Amino acid sequence: MRRFPHRAVALALVLLAPLCMAAGARAQPSDAMSGEVLATAAPGAVPLNGPATRVTLAPVPGTENLGGRLTALVRDRRLFLVLGDLRAEVQPGIVYEIYLGLPPGAVADDAHFVGTLNFFAVAPPNKTPKSRSYDVTRTVGMLLSRGLPDDGLAVTIIPAAGAPAPGAAPPTIGRLALVAE
Repeated sequence: MRRFPHRAVALALVLLAPLCMAAGARAQPSDAMSGEVLATAAPGAVPLNGPATRVTLAPVPGTENLGGRLTALVRDRRLFLVLGDLRAEVQPGIVYEIYLGLPPGAVADDAHFVGTLNFFAVAPPNKTPKSRSYDVTRTVGMLLSRGLPDDGLAVTIIPAAGAPAPGAAPPTIGRLALVAE
């Protein structure tokens, strides 16, 4: 049996840690949205500059009854929350928690938790905008069983380790959408 040098083992562990963290966060790198777009946020970049950022997803034209459409889809298709065009001028050094359908003013809970988001691969020297997608099929099923909130389906993004540093340019999300694959 071969023995590996301690440095090789340590390097392997360092390289595997981000992969394990990403798997635990349930986020996947995402290309352009390829499925059926069901709901989107209003156009424009969303800055993450407060203790919580709440963005309402509105049904796309042609989807008058979002709850009914989601009920039909949740049984046989996967639903994804896609955050696109992620940008950061400086590294915020914060991991954000993402929640779907969390009522305004409610305490964040596991039932609404979607995953985490960071901007580590987005800030300079990286200049290419990135996207992330989260499988929200189970979360949407839970929301449907409880009844969708009156104010629509909203995404709440909360800094996990505290608010961004004052004066720092906040990271932004250029697109938010609920997509069926």
